[in-house]
Amino acid sequence: MKILLISPCPDNNQRHDSMAIPQLTLSLIAGLTPEEHEVKIIEEVFNEVIDFDQEVDVVGISIMTQTAIRGYEIANEFKKRDKTVVFGGIHATVMPKEAIMYGDAVVIGEAENGLWEQVLNDIETFSLKEFYKLDKYPELNRYVAPRRDLVRKVAGKFKIAPIETGRGCPYKCDFCTVPTSFGSKQRHKTIECIIKDIESIEEKFLFFLDDNITINKKFSRELFERMISLKKGWVGQASINIVNDKELMKLARKSGCKGFLIGFESMTDTGLNKYRKTFASFDRNVEAIKTLQDNGLMTMASLVFGLDDDDKQVFDTAYKFIEKAKPAFLQACALTPYPGTQVFEKMKQENRILTDDWRQFDAKKVIISPSNMTADELQEGYSHIKDRVYSHRSILSRAIPHISSSVAETILYFSLNYGARKWHKTGLTSKIYRNSDDMPVDFDVTKYVKPVKKLVLA
Repeated sequence: MKILLISPCPDNNQRHDSMAIPQLTLSLIAGLTPEEHEVKIIEEVFNEVIDFDQEVDVVGISIMTQTAIRGYEIANEFKKRDKTVVFGGIHATVMPKEAIMYGDAVVIGEAENGLWEQVLNDIETFSLKEFYKLDKYPELNRYVAPRRDLVRKVAGKFKIAPIETGRGCPYKCDFCTVPTSFGSKQRHKTIECIIKDIESIEEKFLFFLDDNITINKKFSRELFERMISLKKGWVGQASINIVNDKELMKLARKSGCKGFLIGFESMTDTGLNKYRKTFASFDRNVEAIKTLQDNGLMTMASLVFGLDDDDKQVFDTAYKFIEKAKPAFLQACALTPYPGTQVFEKMKQENRILTDDWRQFDAKKVIISPSNMTADELQEGYSHIKDRVYSHRSILSRAIPHISSSVAETILYFSLNYGARKWHKTGLTSKIYRNSDDMPVDFDVTKYVKPVKKLVLA
């Protein structure tokens, strides 16, 4: 069969020259596909164009919440041409009954352990079921070679390859979809499988997709030691308590690490106590970022605005944190109630979600009524802190600790900051997104895109 795998993206989210990390999911699915099938991958984020009239037997579409409506539009076009459409991805996993309206089957959760092969076999034998789901999370000890030859390799100024060492996260943040989709216990691939994968990658720069690559210190030490001789540069996600392990920081640096994306989430006293992902005090977290800098490691700090305990003071607190700690980058997120999370269920019950247009659920737009300020105050404060942190002055004032090591780190620093500045300046996040008065927030996606009649296999 001819199989087309698609990662959809709305037009206004497509990247032409700023940093976007290539997909790993679709290249893994392609790697799971038996060799007798022909596979092609399209990632719309890179402005790749879909030919709906191409000869294809199966269309697999991986959707996140913000790409779901575009995914349904794509599915409709292929359904009009009597193609078999299979959905997967985080949004399809938590909203399978919605996704099935637009496709012939939905893969819920992960596709290893023969599940994807079963889907393809059922298509060939005209016995396709609507839903496919493993009984338990798969073990990741079998090496699957991602079809990296099928995906774009450039992300902004870098040639960068996504890679993973495991899945799942023990931090049960109420706004995060990871525990629902991948479990709250981290499952690792074997070190041998990871090293084999790295050795097969032609790019010199890697992005580790794991939610926390350093949570298992013994595993991380062995991995970093094995990576030293491979001479790859990389970034990944970690928790700030890595600063308590001097040996691990040094090994990370020797293995090619340029920096970590760290979810601080909130620098308010209540936020620090609630999420317990960082140190308990503001000053200790500032000191920790400086420790990473002293060890040659950038910090990409992620903060969430609009949490239920946040009031207007949260923006001044966050800016003070950025000014004092001088992290390499701020990932400024507007609280987004993703389906499948506790926050979604709570805010849906309380009628505090302002729109059900999934295209706006990208963690960059204000789409909620927060508890301790108005939506307008949240929007004003959120826009203002980005104005300040993504200004030329702030970018240049934070540069010195991060650009002295190498050309690669200098390019990384400015790519991250000026990419964020460019996105911010589009104005796409400068307003509140809410439904019009004549459009109820009822989470009926069919008012945005009508499903076409489904193919009946016989």
